[in-house]
Amino acid sequence: MKKNSQLNHAWLTIVVLAIIPIGLWFLAPPSLPRFSSLLAIASSFGQLTALVGMALFSISLILSGRFIFLDKYFKGLNNVYAKHSLIGQWAFILFLIHPLLLIFKYAGGSLAGAVYFFSLSSDLPKNLGIMSLGLMVLLIVLTLYLRPKYNLWKITHKFFGLAFFLGSLHALLIPSDISRYAPLKFYMFSLAFLGVTVFVYRTILGKYLVKKYSYIIESVVLLNDKVWEISLKPQTKKLKFRAGQFIFISFIDPSISKESHPFTISSRPEDDLLKITVKGLGDYTNKMVNLKPGSIAKVEGPFGSFSHQNAVYKNQIWIAGGIGITPFLSMAQSLQKDDDYSIDLFYCLKNDSESIYLDFLRSLNPKLKVHLFCYDKSGYLNADTINNVSGALAEKDIFICAPMSMIESLKQQIVGLGVDKKLIHSEEFNF
Repeated sequence: MKKNSQLNHAWLTIVVLAIIPIGLWFLAPPSLPRFSSLLAIASSFGQLTALVGMALFSISLILSGRFIFLDKYFKGLNNVYAKHSLIGQWAFILFLIHPLLLIFKYAGGSLAGAVYFFSLSSDLPKNLGIMSLGLMVLLIVLTLYLRPKYNLWKITHKFFGLAFFLGSLHALLIPSDISRYAPLKFYMFSLAFLGVTVFVYRTILGKYLVKKYSYIIESVVLLNDKVWEISLKPQTKKLKFRAGQFIFISFIDPSISKESHPFTISSRPEDDLLKITVKGLGDYTNKMVNLKPGSIAKVEGPFGSFSHQNAVYKNQIWIAGGIGITPFLSMAQSLQKDDDYSIDLFYCLKNDSESIYLDFLRSLNPKLKVHLFCYDKSGYLNADTINNVSGALAEKDIFICAPMSMIESLKQQIVGLGVDKKLIHSEEFNF
């Protein structure tokens, strides 16, 4: 209940920050009548789309900072990044609408005027706006349609900050209500300054400013032909985390690129070694098997609120799809013999050969019952099967870590059985 309430508060914060410019715009003394004609109305709405778009893009940049306090406030970094992406899309749409509404006023009703309106000229503020919008359009096309690999995507994504910086200069320099009305000017550029500062902190100076823990690779152990366990030993200070959380890691090793990637921790918080369990699913993870003991790993985090300790009930259902077993491995090892938890773990795989840690999990705690479901023998796990095995679903917290399609399907089925969706928790690496 608390999680959803907090998420609603987070959304309310975003909405308030985005609409404050509208209120300030109405308070600003107009230089010309705002609603006296269709051209004036179009121009006014053109200004408003720019103001709200600028506020939203500032918020989007702030959310991209990967701050732990935002992870806690939004109840999970996946929620933060989902809002970052959605808000960025809204901002881009508003930026596109902005010149289309202004063109009626400044193009003079002619095609030549429209061409000039979108052309570079000796007007610096206008040029900055055109370059900002053009760069955004180019980056959106690259991101959505060309689908570059992750390391290239991260590089191109950095240029969104440059596009926003150019747009902010455009808004500052061009004659408008922002430049004429001090409260609006102060608010817009305070928000823009925060956004640009977070962008510089994370993207340009992150190597020097972002807090990271230094670890050394102790071992890389193959668990089967596609999954391996990587053990890390702290060089100095040890990371403190809660079972179920994840981290971002970048490796300094010639066999792999240096960008950071998210991985769930599979060891216990009290263990000396920090462990992650990785399945080769793409270019980056397939190369991780070549990591050498002794190489340095830079660890950032921890992140996430996916934990059996963040629940209403101690009677719980855990559902793992494939490599989604990793947070449950950490959580299972953290259970104490005298805890009053009662847990059914449904471990879903294509076939028996994909299982990892199965015997280990079954030996950990009598209060943890492990149910193996293999698609080649039993088909896909469904809510009816879960209900038949566990029962009383409405009085249990349900945790799911699996591919998105499986998460969405099971959520829909479980809610269909009358379970409050607030009792369903999922870990989704969709960023």
